[in-house]
Amino acid sequence: MAERRRRRLSFKTPLALIVLLALLGAGAYGGYRLIVTGRWTPPPDPCVTVALTELQPANVIVRVYNGGSIRGRATEVSSYLKESGFIVTTTANTDEPIHDTVIVGVAEDSPEVLFVQSWFAKSTVRADGRADHSVDVLVGEAGGLLTADRPASWAIPSGQVCVPPSGSPQPSPPADEASAEGGSEAQTEGEAPA
Repeated sequence: MAERRRRRLSFKTPLALIVLLALLGAGAYGGYRLIVTGRWTPPPDPCVTVALTELQPANVIVRVYNGGSIRGRATEVSSYLKESGFIVTTTANTDEPIHDTVIVGVAEDSPEVLFVQSWFAKSTVRADGRADHSVDVLVGEAGGLLTADRPASWAIPSGQVCVPPSGSPQPSPPADEASAEGGSEAQTEGEAPA
């Protein structure tokens, strides 16, 4: 009986090894063919350079993090930024202790970073060289205070800016719609987080 069991096991092991080697060879051959024939395409760029004279909130992806002890501060700030048209993708806490608001982006002089910074009082800028041109807002103990005179757009002197693909430029509303929206913005300004 033990002899029969040994023969059965000795037959299954080489068969399993041959099947696994065939799968490995097929995968290697398929990968080689994709690279050689050029059918493999690299992943898309994290941002797209577009011609814009003004950066709108809909062109900026923002992530808001609470670095203070006041519960719900990041949620308040992200809600107001969303209402104002920014694309807020993340609202969470950070382990980094923050006192005044810190704006983090690709470069200190990047248009999207300066635009977001102009919305916050007592804020500083930190560059981290990120490729996607998103902006992090780190609010803390004294942070999250929105300025009274927030710009609706940010002028881009070069005429080109790199925006995340999902934050592609939105067409500006006609003048009569823009003036109608201006009245509603004045009503929501009192709801800004303190």
